[in-house]
Amino acid sequence: MIKVSVIIPFYNESIEFIKQAITSAINQTLKEIEIICIDDGSTTNECYEYINSLIKYDSRIKLYKKTHTGSGESRNMGINFSTGENIMFLDSDDYYPNNRTIEELYKILKKENVYIAGGKHLILNNNELEEPYFNYGDINLFFCNKIIKYTDYQFPWWYWCFIYNSKLIKDNNIKFPPYLRYQDPPFFVRVMTKAKYFYAADFTSYIHRNSEKLNFLSKEKTIDHVRGIANLLKFSDENNLDKLHSLLYNTFFSYDINLLNNINSLSIEERENLKALIIENTNKQKLK
Repeated sequence: MIKVSVIIPFYNESIEFIKQAITSAINQTLKEIEIICIDDGSTTNECYEYINSLIKYDSRIKLYKKTHTGSGESRNMGINFSTGENIMFLDSDDYYPNNRTIEELYKILKKENVYIAGGKHLILNNNELEEPYFNYGDINLFFCNKIIKYTDYQFPWWYWCFIYNSKLIKDNNIKFPPYLRYQDPPFFVRVMTKAKYFYAADFTSYIHRNSEKLNFLSKEKTIDHVRGIANLLKFSDENNLDKLHSLLYNTFFSYDINLLNNINSLSIEERENLKALIIENTNKQKLK
């Protein structure tokens, strides 16, 4: 029986990064896993050929190739092909902090009888590991080995720190939206809302490489980034996630707004239309 499906999409990834990512999955102490790699239409073959060469030594590795439509669609493809009773997502430039990570999270799911469990993460920034910024104060007040109601948490990011029950995702047809950017928060909030509760462990379950700066996004990714925020603003309003609704709005106008101001390829009209999209999906009565 496959206990966990690890889904890894990649597109023109650095061979060093993808080697580190896949190695961190292969070496996990929980052996009943499958590693589903999705080549999202890379224009180079180096990573594909490297992964393909591993299959003869490790049959748990699955490799698929598709046209380039973004990592969200690639993760959806991985979900469709997965056979594990649980699912985890690993970005191709990130890695697990130790070889017990998946087994520890899997055991928590079984012991605590929850659909979702996860830990904290560290950011790899210029070869230094750093604590992430948490908008709601001390992160250790949440991640201290306890079951949490998502309505008490209402945080939309860091989806890769968690293990998810596969049946929960598939039975409720929860998908990553087809954006080139900001696909994961809408997925994460929807699956958390459906689960209602999750277990928050006090250990580090993920290392995230800080490799893409918001101010250097393309026009297409910038537009999709804003569309993703609007998507989640609408969902949080409809599901009475008021703390999340306020967080998204305030973060957009204090931080994400820089995207619109710094992308020269966006016309003034396009910038105003994107800001209007945020406004029209915001319920002002729910802002704090």
